[in-house]
Amino acid sequence: MHRRNVYDAAVIGAGPAGLASALAASDRGLSVALIDAHRQPGAKLSLAGGGMGNFTNKVMDKRHYDGSDISDIASVLRRYGCQNVLALLSRLKLPFEERDLGQIFGLRPARFFAERLALLCDRNGVDFYLGRQASGIMRLQGAVDGPRFKLDAGNESIFARQLVLATGSPACPQSGASGQMLRLAEAWGHATVPFRPVLTPFRMQQDWELDGLSGISLNVRLGLKRGETIFHPDPEGVRSLLFTHRGLSGPAALTLSCWWQKGDLLVIDFLPELRLLELLDDADSRKLLVRTLLSRHLPSRLAERLCPPELAVRKCAEIKKQDRNLLARAVHSFQAAPSGTEGFAKAEAAAGGVRLSSLTKGLESSIVPGLFFCGELLDATGILGGYNIHWALASGNLVGLSLQAQ
Repeated sequence: MHRRNVYDAAVIGAGPAGLASALAASDRGLSVALIDAHRQPGAKLSLAGGGMGNFTNKVMDKRHYDGSDISDIASVLRRYGCQNVLALLSRLKLPFEERDLGQIFGLRPARFFAERLALLCDRNGVDFYLGRQASGIMRLQGAVDGPRFKLDAGNESIFARQLVLATGSPACPQSGASGQMLRLAEAWGHATVPFRPVLTPFRMQQDWELDGLSGISLNVRLGLKRGETIFHPDPEGVRSLLFTHRGLSGPAALTLSCWWQKGDLLVIDFLPELRLLELLDDADSRKLLVRTLLSRHLPSRLAERLCPPELAVRKCAEIKKQDRNLLARAVHSFQAAPSGTEGFAKAEAAAGGVRLSSLTKGLESSIVPGLFFCGELLDATGILGGYNIHWALASGNLVGLSLQAQ
């Protein structure tokens, strides 16, 4: 196959961010080389949303993201909203549906999304170097209009006027993910934040207070206690929590892992939409045993563990104010200390990356002209609900529009 000698842009990474940047650039007539170690584009994307892809969310703002430079994250999101992703899905002729909490899921396997994006890129003349590990990346000194970068894709050398790094993070290592390009960004002088696993379950000590409740699932309001401060960063408030044999999982736990730091306590409200003190005062409850009342509103095994044995066998009308408050704290403000998380092995995403303050509004390096970053390699992490794929598409599209033609 005939290849170009010099490209307008070389994009490393054929995930959603790399594909989006290659498509936006090639739509504008730029010559693009797309390099990825996998033989198929979107290897990690095929695992998203249970394999169906949660591509975006109807409710979109900066509260759904964490990162060092929130105002810069918001700036990118303002340029590419949910309607842009829906338009892209329509362009790809992929059906979708809205689910709870505004989540937009595909109705075809997520791999179709990557395949059809790649097909559009191919029609635009993008040259694919798949199954090729990018290596030997270097900056070139030469004419202003000449290539600024050289890299090897397998046994072929590629020259490009601009370079896009869209290689992702170490999350989901079973897909071959790694964060090696963050070291290159650091070596070239960019401000970075170390990667850490997020959207990952919590591990608890084997003898913690609620050990042995594996399989129980219920809606909770989950917060964090850091020092003496309690805060609830999840904008959705109430989500499902799942007890596992190793700790806590489910949407509530995965979402809160985006903000959890070592030493933080989890604060769990097991009855977020009811008030226990009001239930105790209700005329229909006064003759009930406390354990009976709790079991009407909570899974019985959980209710038994939350209620002190000496109170469980007493009638609601008989317990004193001090005991009522003790019971209310156990139900609405239960505190537990995770020993850690399940790490990158179970993480759906990673926090950290290149700080947006190191880049221009178009996501070009302020230090290395012609170098761009997008996707998970940036310090911008979305919570559960389609926010990370949306970020990949939004930042990738912005880069593709920011690249300059010769």
